[in-house]
This record gives sequence, C-alpha cells and structure tokens, in this order.
Amino acid sequence: MSALHARIERVRIDGRDILHGIDLALPQSGWTAIVGPNGAGKSTLLRAIAGLQRCEGEVLLAARPLSDWPSRERARQLAWMGQQETGADDLTALDVALLGRLPHRPWLAPPTA
Repeated sequence: MSALHARIERVRIDGRDILHGIDLALPQSGWTAIVGPNGAGKSTLLRAIAGLQRCEGEVLLAARPLSDWPSRERARQLAWMGQQETGADDLTALDVALLGRLPHRPWLAPPTA
C-alpha cells in the first residue's frame, strides 16, 4: 500500500487546465523526485497534494481522503514550503525547522530541544 495516493483528474487555474490525468502513488519510505521544465506544473501538483490548490479528484493519505483528516493531524504528516513564500526573508534555518514542529506541540508551548 502507498503512503500517499493522488488521483487528480484536473486542476484549473484562471479557466485553464494546468494538470489532468495524474495518478501518483508514493511509497511510505524512500525518495521521490518530481522533475520537469519550468511551468510544467510541479509546484501546482505539490500544492494540490497538500490540499492548498483546488482540484478535481482525490488525495489519499494512509488510505484516508485528505479532506477527512483534521487540520492539525494532517499538518503532522504533510507540510508545504514554497520557493518564494512572503514574510520568510528574515527567518533563520533554525526558525524554519522550528516551524515544522508547531503541529506537534501544545498550543503556545515554548520550543524544546
């Protein structure tokens, strides 16, 4: 069984089909590379998988539809950091790493080592 399975029929942005007919299964361990030329839809695919881009189709995480996962639980399994996120200019590498820990900590708890 795959850890993540995405069957994306279509992603439309501004009335244009950006992606269509995607059937992607990612294993629970190992590395996967998504490669292609600029404008091929790599980031759009990742945003759709993460639930940040509307799409027609379904994304399953651990055999459950992504839409069924509570947001905090989903954030413990999936994360997104785009190439040009606004407001991230003054973050250090440690700051970014600590952001990834937020869904695992109690609300307003200080960071721990």
